[in-house]
Amino acid sequence: MNENTQNPTENEAFDTTTQTEENIEEAIAVDLAALPELVYTLEQDLAKALKESEEHKALYMRTLADFQNFRRRQQEELRQAQNGMLRDFIAQLLPVLDNFERALQAAGVARDFDVLVGGIQMTDRQFKQLLEKYDARPIDSIGQIFDPNLHEAIQRVEMPDKPEGTIIDEIERGYMLGDRVLRPSRVIVSVPPSRPDAGGVDTTA
Repeated sequence: MNENTQNPTENEAFDTTTQTEENIEEAIAVDLAALPELVYTLEQDLAKALKESEEHKALYMRTLADFQNFRRRQQEELRQAQNGMLRDFIAQLLPVLDNFERALQAAGVARDFDVLVGGIQMTDRQFKQLLEKYDARPIDSIGQIFDPNLHEAIQRVEMPDKPEGTIIDEIERGYMLGDRVLRPSRVIVSVPPSRPDAGGVDTTA
């Protein structure tokens, strides 16, 4: 009686195990059946991604080429503009040189010092007018307090009657071009007289 009761239970367990294995095999079979479609989908996605990558690369290369062409055009336009400004400046400088040469020739023929001085003064005025046209202005120096942004001190001289740092002479005039220093003025600057030797007495108190 007990054996008859136990056998159906064992059979039932066996049937359950067999059914589970069959279900797994069916599931695997389904997955294997869907694999070609999955591979195809992945291949399509990969092909799409590669195509988009190539399109992005092509766009980048076109953009880079356009930028390089733009930069070359800008550089060429800048070079032409600089050359144009230089040609314009030289063209306006030539009449000043012509007048200076004529003054020298006239002074040589007349053997007259006043003619030479007059010609040089006229040339000086024309040259300064040309500089002003291009916003080039001389830097005020003599009598001013030394400014390292505008002046270059080439010598210091003791001057008891001048505040320290006063510019007392100008060796080479400086110029501004717009709001920037084109060339600093080379100047001589005053310093207070040095103290005589106090014979070892402390004079700092």
